[in-house]
Formats: sequence, structure tokens, C-alpha cells
Amino acid sequence: KPVGNFNIYERSVEVEHLSADTEQCWDEFKDTIIEELFNRGVRFPDMTDTLLGDILRTRAQEAVQRDITRLAYFGDQSSSNKEYNAIDGLWQVFYPELVADGLIPRTMTGSGSAISSGNGIDILKDVTEQADIRLKKIPNNLKVLNVSGSVWEAYRTDLENNGGGDGGRMMLIDGAETLYFRGILVNPMWDWNIYKDEIDSTTNNHLVEYTTRLNKVMASDIATGSPEAQWKVWYNEEDEKMKMKTRFKMGVNFIHPSLISVGY
Repeated sequence: KPVGNFNIYERSVEVEHLSADTEQCWDEFKDTIIEELFNRGVRFPDMTDTLLGDILRTRAQEAVQRDITRLAYFGDQSSSNKEYNAIDGLWQVFYPELVADGLIPRTMTGSGSAISSGNGIDILKDVTEQADIRLKKIPNNLKVLNVSGSVWEAYRTDLENNGGGDGGRMMLIDGAETLYFRGILVNPMWDWNIYKDEIDSTTNNHLVEYTTRLNKVMASDIATGSPEAQWKVWYNEEDEKMKMKTRFKMGVNFIHPSLISVGY
């Protein structure tokens, strides 16, 4: 049973009259700029091979791609919310269970209130220093600190306030939006705050996931390509509707709990 929807909005820009001193028939302008987006005659409502059809397919693929990430981290089969109960996810199910069983370490990040000045660095320091020695000894280029947007911005602000070292100054001068902590990539997961806040009806959820790039697995029955790219698109002549669908299996899990350290 599908849940939710997405909208296509018309955007407008205020413009002023300028002159390029050229001429074009109004009928030709109208018929080429607007009408070319649609099919003709009885195929007018069929958008399968039109620009509008491409927009719809792109938007649907983007939505599924975001849903895969949302469910992978925040899915919970015990939830009554149909948008989240398809599978069990890492943040909502697996990590809390691992913390409760004493299998992975957890740093309290002060979720529920804004991060104070200087605490962005402290949070990353605590999460990395509490990690199992087996995670610490892995080369930094094979590890990642995935953090919610609130943690990423707090860390960036701390770098700016403290001068930032060479890396922080290069970020400010060159405009590069890439941050590292002790040689480990700090990767912002901007949607984490949206999903966690929505689930818990709270704000300021500060999440940090420290692990290796290969320690999490998503399983699917799609052998090649990505699930979001697997679509069947067709036009139904009888009810004059364009229809799209995708079907695939999906599940997520971790490999070694010793290679995980979290903060929330």
C-alpha cells in the first residue's frame, strides 16, 4: 500500500523587459516552447516519451533513492508508521540493541539541545577515542565519520572559531565543503536530522556513526544496477494514465560490531 507522495511545483521568476532586437512569430513561439512538451492527438495524455515524462521518472528515482537511505538507517518493523516499518534500520533498531548489549560504545552527544561552542570537536574526539582497538588500527582512508548535519555544522564552526589549522583555512579560502577529523573523512548526512526528528517528534538529534566503509551491507535481489533505477513505465490507454512501478527486496545489516562506534 503506497504511502506519501511528491509534488511538481511551478516556479516563477520576476523579470524585466530587455531588448535583443529580434523577431519571431508568436504562434511559432507558443507552439514550440510549450506544445513540444506534449504528445499529439489521442496520445496527448501519454507522457512516456516526453520531457515531462522524463521529469516524472527522475523525481520518482530520486524519491526511491532517498527512501533507501531513510529505511536503511531509520526503518523499524515494530513501528505503526507505514513510512518506516518496511525493514529494520541501523539507527532505529540495530545500534540501540548493540549499545544495550554492550557490544559497541556510545557517546552522549547532548541530543535535544543545540551543540555548544567547542563541543563539535569534543563529540568527534569522544566517538573516535572510545572505539575498539580493531577499528582504530584500520587505515584512516578506509574509515568514515558519518554525522548528522547538526554535528557537521558544529564541527565546522569550531574549526572556524579556532583558526581551523591548514585544512580549515583551505576550506574557507577555496570553498571546499570537505572536512576531516584526525585524517578521517567527516561526511554530513543532512537527512538524518529530518528523519530522526520526525520519528521522535523532537529536534536537535546529534548522530555520529564511526565505522569502515565496508562494514555495512544492503542486500537486494536486483543483480545489476541500483534499485532506484529499476522501473517499469507504461501508459494505460483505458484510463489515460501514465504509470510507473518498481519492485525489489531490500535489507540492511552490519558485519563486525567491533568496527562500530556511535554517538547520539
